[in-house]
Amino acid sequence: MPFDKIEKELFFSMEEYDGRLAALRNEMAKRGVDALMLAGPENIYYVSGYQTFGFHNYQLLVVPLEGEPFLILRYLETMLAYRYAWVTDIVAWDDTEDPVAVTLRELESRGLAAGTVGVEQKSYFFQVATYLKLTAALPRLVDGSGLVEPCRAKKSAEEIAYMREAARLSDIGTEAAIAQIVEGHTDNDIAAAAFDAMTCAGSEYLTRDPIVTTGERSGIPHTCYMRRTLRQGDAVLIELSGVYNRYYAPLMSGAVVGDASPEVDRMAKVCLEALQAAIAAVKPGATSAEVDRAARDIIVREGLWENYRKRAGYSVGIGFSSWVEGAIASLKEDDPTVLEPGMTFHIPIALRLYGKAGLGFSHTVLVTETGVEALTSAPRELARC
Repeated sequence: MPFDKIEKELFFSMEEYDGRLAALRNEMAKRGVDALMLAGPENIYYVSGYQTFGFHNYQLLVVPLEGEPFLILRYLETMLAYRYAWVTDIVAWDDTEDPVAVTLRELESRGLAAGTVGVEQKSYFFQVATYLKLTAALPRLVDGSGLVEPCRAKKSAEEIAYMREAARLSDIGTEAAIAQIVEGHTDNDIAAAAFDAMTCAGSEYLTRDPIVTTGERSGIPHTCYMRRTLRQGDAVLIELSGVYNRYYAPLMSGAVVGDASPEVDRMAKVCLEALQAAIAAVKPGATSAEVDRAARDIIVREGLWENYRKRAGYSVGIGFSSWVEGAIASLKEDDPTVLEPGMTFHIPIALRLYGKAGLGFSHTVLVTETGVEALTSAPRELARC
């Protein structure tokens, strides 16, 4: 193929990629998997370096227990593999072909089809129809979900450096967003300012637009900007993240236009107290449930559990379809996950008077050898604009 002119661009050293591959194969051996087919874009990127915004197309990274991994990609995506992946064995399928048939052909030709083949059944982009075709043809197809995630849980020094840069971009975006919170402006103005500031400062394309929700809409979870004009007394919830080499460090901030009502002011105080308690609970040896409880106890004490009702946070790092690494770890009730140095979490604490007003505050944090470090640095206070 005429791709020899495509210059290679790897974001990690080969020593790091070799370590990731060895760690994954160790997990595969524990589970008795001879060949693992990765479908999740985050996992494919972590192991191989391959990335695309066309991850909705059929794509697999096949990792045999022995021998070289290979990628199975739509033809138009293969050029990206030559650019970003250290893996050099790249199999293309054309739009006129059935990619499952191509996959079965490659497994058979490489002597892998008769072994125990794992596939990520829990990947968002692995279709049921694909699974049924593979099941009919492969005698020992098993669930290979959850094999890469333990390897991704603790970030390396290189990954943390990328997340620090993403955090810097998040701070820039948040500052620009808050500067646009003026009566008469729209929620679109706020989102546009955040996006522009982060992009100009070096952010890549985002997996999720800046989340900006205002006034009564801020009291409805997961609403976003939609041409609403700001009025006096409006609560404003902002959640965003810059991205650097596909690594994220999200940040949530709360603001009010003019004077805050007593209800909005109280929500801000409770959120900030709960956030501070959760961050203070993060340390090596603590459990996910203990961090969650630190925030939960304050919210319950204030009689606001029904205005919260969620986990305290989740692992973050790589993002394509989402910045949430919930499959790696979640800070939630009864979760026994033990925190270790190198783990990174987003801790978003939000309260909502449903359909009336909502506020939230968060930071992305790193578990250190001695405790915790906040990677994002926005002020922990209600912005009064």
